[in-house]
Amino acid sequence: MTPELDKLFVDPPRTFGPNPLWWWSGAAVTAERLAWQMERYDEGGIHNLVVINLAPAGPLFSSVPDDPPWFSETWWDRFVQTCEIASDRDMKVWFYDQIGFSGANIQGRITGEHPEATGSTLRSRIVRVDGGGVLLDGNETLIGAYRLSDEGRLECSSDGKVEGVGTGSEVRIVTVVPTAFDYLDPSAVSLLLDLVHGEYDRRVPEYLGSVIPGSFQDEAPATNAWTPRLAEEFTARCGYDILDHLPSLFTGTSAEAQKIRSDYYAVRGALAEASFFRPLAEWHSERGMIIGADQFNPARAGYPTQSTQLYTDYMRTHRWYGAAGSDHQGDSKIHSSLAHLYEHERVWIESFHSSGWGGTLEDTYDWLLPFFRSGANLYNPHASYFGTAGGWFEWAPPSTDWRQPYWQQYPAFSRAVARIASMLSWGTYDADVTVLYPTSTAQAGLTLDVPVDHFGDGQIGTDAYEDVDSAQTVYLDLVGTNDWFDTRIGALDRARVAFDVIDDDSLVREALDGASIVVGAQRYRAVIIPSMTVLEEATARRLVELLDAGGRVAVVGMAPRLAAGRSGDDNVVQALSDHPSVERYGNVVTAAEAFQSLAGHAVSDVPVLVRRDGMNGLAFVTGAFPNASGDRRTEETGWLWPDNTFDSNLYADNRWLRVAAPVVEATVLNPATGERSTPVIEPDGDGSILRFVTGGAPAVLVTWTEGDKSASRPRPEVGPGGSCTVDGPWTGTLVPTLDNTWGDLALPMGTDVDALQIWSFDWREGRCVEWRRAKATYGNRVRKQGPIPIAEAPDPLDSCAVARIRAGEQNLAEDWEVSVFSSSRGIEKPGLGALGNKGLVPEEFIHVGVPKAGETAVVRTLVESDVRGEADLLVYAGQRRQSGGTAPRWRAPMPTSRPPASRSRT
Repeated sequence: MTPELDKLFVDPPRTFGPNPLWWWSGAAVTAERLAWQMERYDEGGIHNLVVINLAPAGPLFSSVPDDPPWFSETWWDRFVQTCEIASDRDMKVWFYDQIGFSGANIQGRITGEHPEATGSTLRSRIVRVDGGGVLLDGNETLIGAYRLSDEGRLECSSDGKVEGVGTGSEVRIVTVVPTAFDYLDPSAVSLLLDLVHGEYDRRVPEYLGSVIPGSFQDEAPATNAWTPRLAEEFTARCGYDILDHLPSLFTGTSAEAQKIRSDYYAVRGALAEASFFRPLAEWHSERGMIIGADQFNPARAGYPTQSTQLYTDYMRTHRWYGAAGSDHQGDSKIHSSLAHLYEHERVWIESFHSSGWGGTLEDTYDWLLPFFRSGANLYNPHASYFGTAGGWFEWAPPSTDWRQPYWQQYPAFSRAVARIASMLSWGTYDADVTVLYPTSTAQAGLTLDVPVDHFGDGQIGTDAYEDVDSAQTVYLDLVGTNDWFDTRIGALDRARVAFDVIDDDSLVREALDGASIVVGAQRYRAVIIPSMTVLEEATARRLVELLDAGGRVAVVGMAPRLAAGRSGDDNVVQALSDHPSVERYGNVVTAAEAFQSLAGHAVSDVPVLVRRDGMNGLAFVTGAFPNASGDRRTEETGWLWPDNTFDSNLYADNRWLRVAAPVVEATVLNPATGERSTPVIEPDGDGSILRFVTGGAPAVLVTWTEGDKSASRPRPEVGPGGSCTVDGPWTGTLVPTLDNTWGDLALPMGTDVDALQIWSFDWREGRCVEWRRAKATYGNRVRKQGPIPIAEAPDPLDSCAVARIRAGEQNLAEDWEVSVFSSSRGIEKPGLGALGNKGLVPEEFIHVGVPKAGETAVVRTLVESDVRGEADLLVYAGQRRQSGGTAPRWRAPMPTSRPPASRSRT
């Protein structure tokens, strides 16, 4: 093992450890508590933090406004304090830019002061001309009117006047409507960068590039479809007027329409890159910083169709991120490919939001394995909250910190993560095969009026978009996605073929090296085209060159037939399709298996990630594929999922690794334990097979050195220790591990939580009643019925019935559903979804179904009061409500609208 790898394993850089989102939410961020938390982080092995606000400028997601407000003077005092402490403790602090997911409304503030920074998009419809014009909506500006017969452009004015057709004629119009912000305008973007990033320049310049290594961006808004200068830029770049052809952006499957759309997206992508993405990256690189990202779903999962709709040209725009990536609903392969192609060291993986509080370190480590194997190496735990309000504040939990029972073991986990992440950034990624990202086909086929499918299967589903759907399907079937909720294993992984995803620019950037595509340190001997009917001309030329040089090009599904753009030469694309050496496959399985001869320099019985530097190599080998956890969201589970699918028995006890060269020395490293062992090295033709015992480890790192066969010295394996059974009986002692200094687990602050608390128990009323499960404080009971037809609703109780019920002579209700709530905690499971409570108890203590027209819901309960005589009973509900008769001499006002919702703090 090289000295460099040995050092990374023994003492991995702290910057490669977990880098959680530190939400300054849930409690006031005070100087004392901030210092206390940073000390806890440092002790627990967390040396990197991303400062982020959930409710930066006001209430958001049921959370009260953050205190202090984002970018206020007090906020900056706390941020400077954070940097000072981090500097003293050798910690790193990232900042969140609030450009994407945010309640800060930065873009809104800018456009309020600078209306010219407002973005715009295009809309189109067929309308009837009346009185020399067409009727426009209030925010529309007409930029084009066209005959339906030949889409010829008509003279028109911005206010709706149309010339050249008579009253009653139908025309297609294209209008401009405002959107939130203009990301295609450098002047608008400069205002945005100055407001956010410029403030860091002004406030903390001494920490940028040192204590502050970068920033994080989450779910950046989609790039807008139009900007005032786009038409002029289009003419300059493409040589014709896009205003003559705007209908093609909304309709048409002809070659001409597809070429116009290709040109449009190319210009739009260039403007987005030059105006927003590149200046953002340059701000960071000039200060020695990088920017990490997790963008909108499913662009973050690499879906070609939706990534084009959202970001115009995903790989072109996101190649500028120093740590592009995703959350665990995305995919790491496309982002690690960008890192390989554009020489970035880090690949972001934000996870595991909404997985709940029950996840263990064992679970989390297992969940990370597929992302690590796909190239992620910057683990960003979704959450550590500044406050948890006695356990009642959460934001897409869990909070990965001292609030967890595993916190004392977290330093070991952090060290394991740092070992893997740092060692997987060593050397050069090894892959001979690359898959062309089908941007050109998506751009040619996508019209602007197709809705973005954020959480579906990504298929548009109509004949007009058959090419787009086919390219997306074949691409995803080949490469798969790491989506933690619904993992999609690609055919190349199943065939254990190492690969990258490549963009058009990278494919043609450098000259061929023999029969290989060259991109920096990467060499690819084969390119797979995933059912792409449209290719860029330069791409087609390069692929013909590769074939002529003896390289491999495979078409899976539909064959290319058009060149992108009006200036693209279709003959070049056709020459590629007709080339006698092009391989054609009707399905992804056959295609993937055909490339097993190029599977990689080192292979195993599971897919592996291999990195190399000269005669030295490193492989990341997992104990199970893709890991030891089962499926989560399925058709049966729906939104919810089982949380007990992890099975460590799925980890193999033994593995092998074949290296395509003689190996003279090798070491097996367990990043979780720090153990080392020596594999058995067996000659195998012109290579070597390494056999080793993993002992059921989730993953190991295998290093080797290549050399002359005669120097190879197979040595007996020194594997992990064996196991033995330790018989009982066993006794246990509860050892307190949780810290409630600041009221994280119980209020008020400092409440003792060391004593065992019993909250659930069995109870019954009377000897003849069955035992039932109950939870402490949840003793309030009401009876409810419905929704039911109004005609079937029972009559309100009269005073006599009330008296009989109070005397125990009559039941409150027969066979009605029982609803239980706590006076202090409300409904036990209020149904707030995976995002959780925000330190507040919802005021709605009783849930009934929502009555439709002609239906009602009925609630009965006994209300005790110290008030003598008549009193007001206030009933809050989301619909019109009515009290029952004279029972029991209460009157309930019936407001015509729901009063403002209130909350009571726990």
